[in-house]
Amino acid sequence: MNIIKKLSFSDLLAIIEKLTTYSDSIAHDGMTRFAYSQNDELAHQYIIKLAKQYALTCQQDDVGNVFITLLGKNQTLPAIATGSHLDTVPNGGKYDGILGVVAGLYALTQFKPQQLTRSLTLIIFRCEESSRFGISCIGSKILTGSIDQIKWLKAKDHQGKTIYQAIDEAGYQSAKLSQAELSDDAYGTFVELHIEQGKCLEAANRQIGIVSAIAAPTRFQVDVYGQADHSGATPMGQRQDALVTAALIITAVNTAANNEAYLGTVATIGKLNVYPNAMNVIPGHVRFYVDIRGIDLTSINRVAQGLTTIIESIKITQNIDIKVDNLSQEHPVKLNQTICQIISEICQNEQIKYLDMLSGAGHDAMYMAKKCPSAMIFIPSKAGISHHKDEYSSQEDITLGATLLTKTLEKLANQDENN
Repeated sequence: MNIIKKLSFSDLLAIIEKLTTYSDSIAHDGMTRFAYSQNDELAHQYIIKLAKQYALTCQQDDVGNVFITLLGKNQTLPAIATGSHLDTVPNGGKYDGILGVVAGLYALTQFKPQQLTRSLTLIIFRCEESSRFGISCIGSKILTGSIDQIKWLKAKDHQGKTIYQAIDEAGYQSAKLSQAELSDDAYGTFVELHIEQGKCLEAANRQIGIVSAIAAPTRFQVDVYGQADHSGATPMGQRQDALVTAALIITAVNTAANNEAYLGTVATIGKLNVYPNAMNVIPGHVRFYVDIRGIDLTSINRVAQGLTTIIESIKITQNIDIKVDNLSQEHPVKLNQTICQIISEICQNEQIKYLDMLSGAGHDAMYMAKKCPSAMIFIPSKAGISHHKDEYSSQEDITLGATLLTKTLEKLANQDENN
């Protein structure tokens, strides 16, 4: 029997804690819940089961994206959507993505069926993190027709499984992947609540961030092929050390990004594999990954060109083989200013200190913006820490964010078709 009641703030916090039990790592080492893993599936089914207790309808598409809906009075009008993701990076935090899902569920339960003019839908996007396949926002890309089948077939996890195999093994149907795209009129607007994952709000002493644009990543896999040799018997002048060459490239990328820092562009090499990875062997092969992000596409391209230029130069001067694969090239996204204005007006009325800001991290909202007007709300992250076990947002900030999301969705949902 459905229980028609409201989730409380204590319920919201308890659900976040419950989700920490669905992890491949023990709690004090952070959350490890890779997309389409057993624990990822259990976490999604837990939220579905919970939602059904609150008079909410629940559906999943053929790739596992979840749609939880509170029906409005006029179901001919496009619904108002919110949502985020439940998968995590390895040994990550318990708020990244999870906050937007649980706060969205909280918001839907604050109203009775048909209390609002439009329906509200909570979307739980699958595989937002790039940790498993090197490709981010897979669920929202599928929903918005942003699939790159050639790259997706090449992308594999550490076990050699493709995205398609993982979807099928989780009990879904990758063969119907293209059929999961949303219609252009499926949703009237989309609003995502998320932790900031940075220090801007904390530094400015603001409670809320209203995001006007989202930076986009351009990513490369770089393979440097040298010659593995004995570390003691090979003179310095006779070496083809792949790691030394990789270091030159990495330093050049860092310099190029620093030259673009005034535009907010950044570059990171956060993953590097060395082969054969032995103390007494000169590295013969190095694979590393370059992540370039920013709001200014021209600036991003200049850093990417810097990577290409240094590699072409090294190939000639050092006679060494270097292979570069472009894993992804996303475009920065401007969010809807009308929705941002609605959020700012609510903040002003409620005397909430807010900051107009940009997002350096990518989110599902940047793809939903292709289908409908979209916006984001940030709450502070303590010391800016995220993708780490020490990721933390206070109960006060979580409840404020959930309240602001609820009020925003209510205002959007009570707009008629002429608004």
